[in-house]
Order: sequence, then C-alpha cells, then structure tokens
Amino acid sequence: MSKIRVCNVLEEGRFGGPQRRVLQVAKALNSYNIDTHVVYSKYDSEKLSQELSQAAISNSAINITRLTREKKMLARYFVCFFTEIIRLFTLFRREKFDLVHVNGSYQFKGAIAGKLAGIPVVWHLNDTSMMPVLKKLCVIISRYCAVGFIVAGNRVYHYYYLDGASLEQKPCIEIHAPVDTTVFDPRRVVGNSRVDEYDGVKVLTVSNINPTKGLKYFVEMASILALRHENLIFFIAGSVLRSQEKYYQNLKRLVTSNKLMSNFLFLGKVDNVPSVLKGADVCVFTSLSEASPTAIWEAMSMGKPIVTTDVGSVNQYIEDGKSGFIVPVKDSKALAEKVEILIKNPTLRQKMGAEARRVAKEKLDVSIAAEKHALFYRKILEMQRNRTGTA
Repeated sequence: MSKIRVCNVLEEGRFGGPQRRVLQVAKALNSYNIDTHVVYSKYDSEKLSQELSQAAISNSAINITRLTREKKMLARYFVCFFTEIIRLFTLFRREKFDLVHVNGSYQFKGAIAGKLAGIPVVWHLNDTSMMPVLKKLCVIISRYCAVGFIVAGNRVYHYYYLDGASLEQKPCIEIHAPVDTTVFDPRRVVGNSRVDEYDGVKVLTVSNINPTKGLKYFVEMASILALRHENLIFFIAGSVLRSQEKYYQNLKRLVTSNKLMSNFLFLGKVDNVPSVLKGADVCVFTSLSEASPTAIWEAMSMGKPIVTTDVGSVNQYIEDGKSGFIVPVKDSKALAEKVEILIKNPTLRQKMGAEARRVAKEKLDVSIAAEKHALFYRKILEMQRNRTGTA
C-alpha cells in the first residue's frame, strides 16, 4: 500500500481524552503505512508534546486559539480567526499532506484551511451537546469543507443531522474512542497508593471537574449511600481547570454540607489513570452528555463494574444488568440504587467486571479503531482520485 500522510488537527493542547485518542490511533496507524502529523495549540500543551515525542509521532505546536467561554481567550479566538486559518493553510500546503483530519465539531479553522489548501478534510464529530449556533455553524461549514465524517456513535450521527438530505451523500463511518487494552489491563497495573490505603468498598469516578460531567449527582449519590453503609469511600479523579474553579468550590461545599468529608476525596489530576482504576470496586459515571466516553471504556478494560448515565454510546457497549448498569441522567437515587446492588454483592461485581473487560477487548481496543481509520482514509482518497481523475 502507498504511504499516506495525515495531518490531525487539535485546537486544544491540554492532554485529555481526544488527545489520548489521537495519540493511540496515530501509533497504531504506522502498521498501515500511514504517517500522522499532529498539529495542536501550544497553550497548556507540555504533556501532549511530551507524549507525542515519546511515541515518535511528528507534531507541531502552533499559535491556534481554542473556542472557549473564557473572555480573554474568546476575544482572541475571534480576533485571530482568519490569521490562524492562514497559519494552518500555510502549514498544510508546505507539508503536502494527503488528508486533513479535524477533531471536534467546533474546529472550524482546520476544516476551512484544509478546504482552501485543496486537501480532503475528514471531520471527526464526537459530542452530543453544543450551543445551537455552533451546531448550526458546524453543519453549514462541514457541508462545504468536509468530504467525509467520522462519528463517535449513533447519537452523534443523528445529533448533527447526518441522516438529513444535505449531508447524507457524504461517506461516514462510526468509530468509537478506543482504549489500549494492553495498557488498561488489571493483570499488569500496579495500584495507586492514595486509593489503596483506604479500607472498605471504593466507589470512584474519573472525570475532569466540569458541570457537564454531572458530578453534583455523584456527590448526592454518595450522601444517600453513606447513610446506609459505613464502609464506603468515594473518589473523584480529575483535573480542575482554571475556568471551573467556582464549580469545584461548589462541589466541595456540597460534600461538606452532606457530611462526607471523612470518606470523600478529590484526587485532582491523575497522570496514571490505570493505577487509580485498579483499586476501585465500582466505577460510576454521571455525565449529562457524552459521545464515546473514553473514561468508561478504560474502566471497562480494567475489569470494573460500571454504573453510568444513559449518554452517548454507552448502551451500545454496556448491556444493562450484564456488563454494568445504565440509569437516567440526573437521577441520584437511581445511581445509588444500582451502586448499592454492587456494594452488597462482590460476586456480581467480579462477574460484571469480567464481562466489561471482554467487551472492551473485543469491540473497543485501539487496534480496531486504527483499522477503521485506515480503511476510511483510503476510501476517501480513492473517491477523490476517481472524482478528479488523478492517478
């Protein structure tokens, strides 16, 4: 197979789920004769830069502003909008990429720059909750700039009207966020001392401190269970972004008001997620909206029983009552009810965790995602060659 050069664009430099996904898939695509060059914002990108360098993936940290509600950054986003498109356009033309892959529905600049550079653009849509005006912009711009779509689940597909008359003619593939099941393997992982030092049943969530993660309901669930059981400890593992400091303080006040301080820990930023998951007995996820939730797939890969809200594509990979429990969004009582079942039944915890691990290995491993990416990239390029008549 001929070599393909793909430019994968990330407007967010902070290392999180999308960045981890891009990194994992880029590494795996080497075996398909596909070279990935990752372009990302230089802001808060030290961790991402380090990870890409360690993986020997070519990359560029550039001045590109992410879309955010922070006033100063938002102003910069609009002021620099066209300048940053030109910056990306220049990079694309200079490097002569075969394909541009933009990550996220709000990454308009990469899509426009790719179109202007005459390079096929694949638009990766991976959320189900956008401001209406941004969602509309995404649909409009993608209509003219994207030659194909990757969606992170059925709900994403329908959310962006990809089954509507205007976009349904463009090729689309469903690829869920992957997990490296060789890294998230309970047999290979050493536990985290901050979790392992506690006795009792450990209930944990992995989540950045963000209102969309529904952490208020995790605290409310904990308060219900703490009244019924004495041997519980609750953990929230995730970063506190500068923009979410107020929300974090509100969560801490909620913990205090529910008298949970002695058995409730905020672990903060966690660099080694598998080690934290290793010590958990039950993993709970309370998001209000998701697409393909990496944190859940990682907990499944670690063989943990899952209790999650019904968001994104969880119902495609978690069979309620078999590999986990699925409850309605914003329902603290339902969360507590299902977690309590697992608290009382260690055998069921083990059985559900084993089934979750099996599903993760068979359906969500990074090798599966990489193969789908490779096939889709080549399909897109073949269609472009047929359309233009080039060799």
